[in-house]
Amino acid sequence: MIAEISQPQAVKLSICIATFNRANFIGATLDSILSQLTDDCEIVILDGGSDDSTESVVREFVERSGRLRYVRQETNNGVDRDYDRAVELAVGEYCWLMTDDDLLMPGAVDAVLKAFHRDLSLIILNAEMRDLNMTKVIQPRTIHIDADRLYKPSDMDSLFVDVRDVLMYVGGFVIKRSIWLDRERERYFGSWFISVGVVFQDRLPGDALVIAQPYISYRMGNSHTFSPTMFETLMINWPSLIWSLKLSEPAMKKVCNAEPWRDFSELLLWRGWGFYSVSEYRKYIRPKVRSIREKLVPILIAILPGVVANGLMLLNYSVTGRAYRGVYEAGVILQMLRQSPFYFWGRRQSDFPKKGVEKVAST
Repeated sequence: MIAEISQPQAVKLSICIATFNRANFIGATLDSILSQLTDDCEIVILDGGSDDSTESVVREFVERSGRLRYVRQETNNGVDRDYDRAVELAVGEYCWLMTDDDLLMPGAVDAVLKAFHRDLSLIILNAEMRDLNMTKVIQPRTIHIDADRLYKPSDMDSLFVDVRDVLMYVGGFVIKRSIWLDRERERYFGSWFISVGVVFQDRLPGDALVIAQPYISYRMGNSHTFSPTMFETLMINWPSLIWSLKLSEPAMKKVCNAEPWRDFSELLLWRGWGFYSVSEYRKYIRPKVRSIREKLVPILIAILPGVVANGLMLLNYSVTGRAYRGVYEAGVILQMLRQSPFYFWGRRQSDFPKKGVEKVAST
């Protein structure tokens, strides 16, 4: 059974939000969006069967704005299917795949609407990274460019590399709806990154624009950062998706190694984060290695006390200040290490989402 509220006329921009158990956050997200909407916009919220008060929170906003539609499913079909369904339900020429717990900065919608005069295939927006409470900026921008950049269809490799900073973040993607619907989507269900698969599975028919100014505030620590499937998602599924795309090998290597789990420092970091153990070794790595030599390092890191791994990585990133995979600044990695159950000062409860609002699948 699907419940739908309100039905607007065709618009230029549909802001598509897939949500699940976000009662404590989605209100702030909608507040940041609704004040920016024009008659050329709508919001489509696809609820994957929330069992908290998400529906009642959203209904209050529906009563305040005729430009918001809420569709509730009885079951959670996963974030990829839910975003795909939201795009199908949308009526806008373009769809912005917005997240359900982050905030739009003032002027964000206007900047996107003004960009449409170019008849683009895709817009990618920059974002800043904040802590869970949205009080502290951890990384001022995730795409390190100072001016907007326009990419021709022949520049897909360059676009892919330049926006590698936000590929894992769906909230910055604005795509022409007809392109989305014409492309293969089902093969990316369950990957958590359907937006990457849809956009980069083939050359875009038109130009793409990357907006340099951060227009989104990303809330760290409230998505798959705390999912027990994080290792599988980012160390196994993510590389598999990236290396299935029609891009050059050098471009794909700059974004992700085909087998990142073979890297000693990668595994040590994941151990320090609290997402790699003997269980992950047995399930994901052991079936892929044959010789004792190949097995030695992964198993030694898996049995290394997590507190030791966490301390080593804290020291490493504090001293070197290097970025992780050339993308996430040291401050972001240090924040995640402090949120780890292995952090030697113990968990700081304020860093974690409240019970009952964790998302099954991330944006």
